[in-house]
Amino acid sequence: MVKPKKASGRNLALTILLGVFIAIMVIVLFNLIVDYIYPSPEYDKICNGTIPSPVKELNNCCNFSKELQIQQDNCYLDKGNPIFEYNNLGCATTLKFCDKCDQTFQDKSKKYNRQTFFVFAGIGFILIVFGLFISNLLLQLVSLPAGASLVIEAGVKNFDDKLYVIIVFSLLIIAALYLALKKLGGFKK
Repeated sequence: MVKPKKASGRNLALTILLGVFIAIMVIVLFNLIVDYIYPSPEYDKICNGTIPSPVKELNNCCNFSKELQIQQDNCYLDKGNPIFEYNNLGCATTLKFCDKCDQTFQDKSKKYNRQTFFVFAGIGFILIVFGLFISNLLLQLVSLPAGASLVIEAGVKNFDDKLYVIIVFSLLIIAALYLALKKLGGFKK
């Protein structure tokens, strides 16, 4: 069995530096690949460039309409944004429609984040396992932090489903610790 050659101080420092830079590039690469294959929802594409109209301040001459108030309240309860028609005095006269594109965008974003969570967590975990079992220092320095960063990014992207993320993260941490202890000799027979 051939013993690996010890790295000099300069080579070790260079290996660490290269490992960090390549790890960052791996993280960016996986982000670009996922975004290219499965782009995130864009507000302008879902809502056709519409921007929720600000509520106009009522003039003193505007009359209160209980029917209009009820329609507005129902629209808000339905997670929409009421779009009114206004008269020449700037008073809301009728409810044109209840715009729900913002809620649609939020729903699609949650779905996207949930799906990309699996991709980033899976790739990250594979990189961590690879880093634990490869003996080359440079590859360890690339794969371990890149994998950890992708797993962390997965959790941050899907922070809406906290319980779900907690369960999956707990399982990933337990598996990573088990493999690390097994690899590093933490389990005695």
